[in-house]
Amino acid sequence: MNRQGLDDVVSMLERYPMQYIGVIGRDGKPKVKPFEFKYEENGKLWFDVMRNQETYRELLENPYIELTVADRDTTQWIRIDGRVRFVDDENIRKKVIASSPVLKKVCGSEDNTDVLPFTLDDVKVELASLDTNMEKRVFMI
Repeated sequence: MNRQGLDDVVSMLERYPMQYIGVIGRDGKPKVKPFEFKYEENGKLWFDVMRNQETYRELLENPYIELTVADRDTTQWIRIDGRVRFVDDENIRKKVIASSPVLKKVCGSEDNTDVLPFTLDDVKVELASLDTNMEKRVFMI
């Protein structure tokens, strides 16, 4: 694991907590959706999905995603791809909900079992910029 790279990833995801993920829809076509990074722990990036949403069903059928966010001012961007691994754990679910004012508002309670946390396995990260002075970095976490 590249700890410096992971710290850079987390810093950018926290600076821009709403990102966009690409999934393969159940109709076989690509879908791009707004998503919210929750937190990093022990080298794992944590997100969530609601069990009653189409995104959950799409990820069950095809668990691979690609996530991106960019900084308009610096032209720095990040792209992360990996395989979704759902983790149906009460403690993680509560931490995911507690880490997000948006999710707390939507759920109303940290006990909402509709929230399903997930992390990513086989994660590849690309950090780059349109600024030619910044070297593109690609690494696994």
